[in-house]
Amino acid sequence: MEHMDRLYESPFAIPLDDTEHLLASQGFQLLRSFLASDADFCDFHAASDAQTREQWLMHRDVLHALLMPIVELYRRAEGLASTALCTAKSEDLELAFAGEARGAFLWLQCFVTGEDGDWCRTRGCPACVTTATLSTESHVRFTIAASLVSTASIASPASSPAASASSSPASSPVTEESPHHVMSTPSLPPIPHILPALRSALDSDPFWGPSYWPYMLSRATQLAGGIQSLIADCVDLEELVSSPTSPAGERMVSRMPSGQLVGQGSVEEKGMKLRKSKMAKRQLRMKGEENEYMRRAGKGEEDKKTDVSMMAILTALPVPLRGQKHRVAPLRSY
Repeated sequence: MEHMDRLYESPFAIPLDDTEHLLASQGFQLLRSFLASDADFCDFHAASDAQTREQWLMHRDVLHALLMPIVELYRRAEGLASTALCTAKSEDLELAFAGEARGAFLWLQCFVTGEDGDWCRTRGCPACVTTATLSTESHVRFTIAASLVSTASIASPASSPAASASSSPASSPVTEESPHHVMSTPSLPPIPHILPALRSALDSDPFWGPSYWPYMLSRATQLAGGIQSLIADCVDLEELVSSPTSPAGERMVSRMPSGQLVGQGSVEEKGMKLRKSKMAKRQLRMKGEENEYMRRAGKGEEDKKTDVSMMAILTALPVPLRGQKHRVAPLRSY
């Protein structure tokens, strides 16, 4: 019976003061109005009482306010990388980033575009979405990292409720707003309230237990740092793509026949020397590292081939007959 009660109730216990603080935010109120039309529960959770269902909706909306700005950030990073690299191949988009930003982009690419994409956009039964937060280590890590990013000094470009809700058709009937309208809408408040509730839920969960929280927090902190680096890289890419030195619609990066990526500013013309763009310098640096690695790997293989070739030559030499004497021709003096 106790197990059934746990299934009907939300695993998160957010204090009343924190809930009232969120509800007082104009941005969070606007987001909840966008998500109000998507309140369809599954048959199992629809049997719960009205107060419990309202709690499920509140916690779903908190998750949406946390996760959707990061999802929008990934979508923006994906678009900027595709424009800067002039490619639609998803496996090549990571080349537009470096360091922690590249690691965060790859992590989001695997998680957001995978089978957990609906959960990232809080689609489906609000109760099932909320309980799925504790389903895997990746879900927990993403939630903690999103909370840490929301309280960081660098805010996501898509931290407005209109942008986060309009990108999820299944969660909101609102269509995508214009950039000017998005900038004028109230922004979402920081949401650190989920962290104590999430830690308490992990501690009381029969699968996780209290020993997992330090590990989860450490991994999530690394992911949050990578996401902030990704935000900074997106700012640089935005400046690069919209640079006035390149006409609108002109490709910023071209792929040479040898496969080397060079920026628009790295092409030399007669009588004029152009400066390399930031993206070109980054790509050339990474290409140099790749060439150095391939050179080292190729040198090892070449040494092996040389050893094998010498052994083959020595083996092919005629073996002197046993007991036969060989005369050595005297050196001719000049």
